[in-house]
Amino acid sequence: MPGRVAPKREHLAALTRRARHPLWWLPDPAAQQDEAYRRIWQNLRTLRDVRDGRHDTAAWRERSGPFAMCCVRIPPSSFVADLDNLRTVLESFPYVRIHPESFLHIPIQEIGFVANQPAGRNELTRKGLDDFIAQAHRPLLDFPRFPTVLGPVNSFADAAFLDVHDDGWLSRIHRRLLDFATMPPSTRYPYLPHLTLAHYDRVAPIGNLPAVLAEWRDLPLGEFVIDRVEVVLLDTNETFPPLQVVHEFMLGTTRATGAFPRRPDTGFD
Repeated sequence: MPGRVAPKREHLAALTRRARHPLWWLPDPAAQQDEAYRRIWQNLRTLRDVRDGRHDTAAWRERSGPFAMCCVRIPPSSFVADLDNLRTVLESFPYVRIHPESFLHIPIQEIGFVANQPAGRNELTRKGLDDFIAQAHRPLLDFPRFPTVLGPVNSFADAAFLDVHDDGWLSRIHRRLLDFATMPPSTRYPYLPHLTLAHYDRVAPIGNLPAVLAEWRDLPLGEFVIDRVEVVLLDTNETFPPLQVVHEFMLGTTRATGAFPRRPDTGFD
């Protein structure tokens, strides 16, 4: 009878609510990243034109102070010889602007433009930057050092980049840094770690770019251990300025294990 069944259903519903999200069902950043890279690559094969993705726009150059961000700089020794060949092939496309080796980095968190008198949500004083560093310093020390594989190659509509396979650690660090950003920047897309190799500098027919990049789609192009996250300043008067390091967060320097809940290994692929 309905009156007798309802309590049982309510009891089962309560049990379901308590058991719905065991720890291993938490979002898996590494799996999410792999799926995002796959979709970006699939989208590239449908494009007819590339877009202008340059960062040094008129608005960038009009700033009176430098741009601050958290990132991982890439040691030159991380790469294999194939990267030089890839860069040469990219340069053969008239709309490609290669990033110099000294500018290669993985962005983690944009902080904003440093200004004497901030006037917008993406500006802060130097004291504001120092406060951000002071608040983020101790929490970031709890993160472990971790190996990272760079590649294979991929491309947004406006820039060629390398996938970053880090077991999701940079995404976790990004989420932690958001707690200390006074005014988190407004972005259209969720965070995805990537290493930009080149921007496209105009709207132009894509040509055979996807077919050319496909030769590197299954190849890792570098690897290294990330042991620090740095706060850097970029001079907005230069296209590819030196990354001026103002602080280093050295990872793995506390006794914290850095262990995050992970889905248990079931033995299935």
